[in-house]
Amino acid sequence: MLLLERTRSNKLVMLEALLRRLDASDQDYLYFKENYNRQLAGFEGEKWVDREWFDMPDLGSHYLLFNYEFENEFGYPHQIDTLLLNPKFMLILEIKNISGRVDIDENKHQMIITRLDNTLKSYASPIDQIRRHSQHLNRLLNQLKISLPIEGALVFSNPATIIGNVPNNFPIFHTSGLRHFVQKLLLKYKEELPEKQITKLSKVLLARLKRVEVKPTIDISRIRKGVLCEYCAFQYQMKYKGGSWGCPNCGSRNKHDLQRALNDYRILINNSITNREFRDFFNIESVYNASKILSNLNLEAVGDKRGRSYLIPNNIFEMK
Repeated sequence: MLLLERTRSNKLVMLEALLRRLDASDQDYLYFKENYNRQLAGFEGEKWVDREWFDMPDLGSHYLLFNYEFENEFGYPHQIDTLLLNPKFMLILEIKNISGRVDIDENKHQMIITRLDNTLKSYASPIDQIRRHSQHLNRLLNQLKISLPIEGALVFSNPATIIGNVPNNFPIFHTSGLRHFVQKLLLKYKEELPEKQITKLSKVLLARLKRVEVKPTIDISRIRKGVLCEYCAFQYQMKYKGGSWGCPNCGSRNKHDLQRALNDYRILINNSITNREFRDFFNIESVYNASKILSNLNLEAVGDKRGRSYLIPNNIFEMK
């Protein structure tokens, strides 16, 4: 059973919004663009691995949680690409979408990637990350008085990845090896938790789901303001006139552009906005016009008249 669907991470969503509103000539534009491409590649790689689960026979009773995030008891975040909950074991997958050759030195706790142009980049070992997740999930199981083995594996979603020198004592393979690895685990473990305990554990995991909010690390003064025209690749700021927003370049009046702009504000700046902040960000001079627009959006208002702010929901695109 799919308990938690794959969604784009908050970091990927933030970078997408930031690139819409960061001038291409900005000193950090290429840095954020590269970061976005890397996050997007990772997301696509995760979706590629996800397909394996739905074509896997004899998996039996199970729960799948994609992109599972939680906080440990010390308040530190964990992000697990894929978590499989089975009556026999729990499996943590770390998924990497990498072009080139990968070498992992366990003694030095680093992963070295050799690109096709022979450039080298060093990263922290993902094996350490998996073990960290396993340690804290095991603490949770102990608190719940549940005995369940926890396994981990590092999966490379890009079939062109060359797996070089890696530890022999840890499961590392391409996507095509996932099915065989899971079958071996099903044969390895004999004891099964009662369905009642597995159901209880799945509910606890969902209850502890906590997405980490990610904000840009730059001054917001560098972010382009206003309602940006989708049809003009977000290069032109739309003008408010006669009760609606219009693009001075192509003349379009897309009603979703204001919602997208507010969503960008929520992602990049704050999940609430005052009348003054709205006028400043959307270039509206009239307090009355700003109040009318905010009222028509049916946003939840909190506070009194002077300190009133409007909450921007995650599902703003679904609001009428």
